[in-house]
Amino acid sequence: MPPTRARNTYLSNAVASAPPERLLTMLYDGLVNNIAMAEDAMERRDYFKLNELLVNSQEMVLALQATLKPELWNGGPSLMAIYTYVYRLLVRGNTQKDPGALSEARKLLEPLQEAWHKAAEQVLTERASAHVSGLAASA
Repeated sequence: MPPTRARNTYLSNAVASAPPERLLTMLYDGLVNNIAMAEDAMERRDYFKLNELLVNSQEMVLALQATLKPELWNGGPSLMAIYTYVYRLLVRGNTQKDPGALSEARKLLEPLQEAWHKAAEQVLTERASAHVSGLAASA
């Protein structure tokens, strides 16, 4: 199997088997990484790669918006507003070749990325603890 195909198969399997909280952190990781690579592409004036990375990043932000249910918690509307703003920054970075817009988008997302990683870790820890407790109770 060619390396690219093997990598794609691995990634596809990782996504298909990941719990929801892990999918969210994977999406944030990919988004922040894409923006960092786009900043590098802009610096190198590789506008083809820049466009490719930013269009992909915009799709990731749209996926975050599509899965967010802002009515379920107080911070939901604010997070939706951040996603909308980040999307606009990515478009501006791409269409106007504005490095400041990309930097601002990345700096807005990095603390969210870290917070979601912490929250996902907590959920996974609680789930594992509940599983162990359930096993002990049934023994």
